[in-house]
Amino acid sequence: MAGKAKILLDTLIQKRTHGDPSLIPSFKIKLIMKGVDPDNVDAESSDNPLIIKRIMTIAREMGVEL
Repeated sequence: MAGKAKILLDTLIQKRTHGDPSLIPSFKIKLIMKGVDPDNVDAESSDNPLIIKRIMTIAREMGVEL
C-alpha cells in the first residue's frame, strides 16, 4: 500500500502540533534531525519499511500513538 509512510507522518505532525500551522516548520526540522525528511515522502512514494519503522520509533519517543 503506497502512501502509508505519508499517512503516518501527517498523523504524527498533526498530533504533535495540534494543527497549529506556525509549529509545523519547526517540527519538520525536528523530524529531519531525527532522520526523516517529511518533504521527501509523498503519497506516491513506495513504503520503505525502514522509513516506516523510523517514523514509528520517533512517534514512540515523543509519546504519540499512531
